[in-house]
Amino acid sequence: MRQNDDAYDGRFYVGVQTTGIYCLPSCKARLPFLRNVTFYDTREDAIVAGLRPCKRCRSDRFPDVLPDWLGQVIAYMNDNRSLRLTEQRLASKAGVHISTIRRYFKQHHQVTPLAFHRKLRLWQARSLIENGSDYLSAGFECGYESASGFRDAFEREFGCPPGRYNVQR
Repeated sequence: MRQNDDAYDGRFYVGVQTTGIYCLPSCKARLPFLRNVTFYDTREDAIVAGLRPCKRCRSDRFPDVLPDWLGQVIAYMNDNRSLRLTEQRLASKAGVHISTIRRYFKQHHQVTPLAFHRKLRLWQARSLIENGSDYLSAGFECGYESASGFRDAFEREFGCPPGRYNVQR
């Protein structure tokens, strides 16, 4: 609990008597005084003790603790693969600050949200090429405005230029 170790999430729950909340061991909320803490084996035990779930670590949703806004952002990215998105658009769709979105993507996907969207666009272009589309059409359909920009991005992602990709397969 003191190290916020998520390896212990679900193994036990931390009840804080002074706040009336139960948390996951990895919760990033301020550490309570140990004298105010009770450990529970299950979330049901914590609820029976009169505690409510933490809104920060979403202890009631464990192991499905994905943020509410994530589904909207991913759907928006998928629906708009042919557009170059801005962080402001993503933030307005999600209803949260862009730094929250950036932090989540960096922590869980090791890339920024815009880099994640570029990967989606490149994988769609690859799929189009695999299905017989020429690489220029695929690049333009996926929102790239120049053949050279598309070629460079494709080569960085897949290791060969799009013109030779389908031939090598």
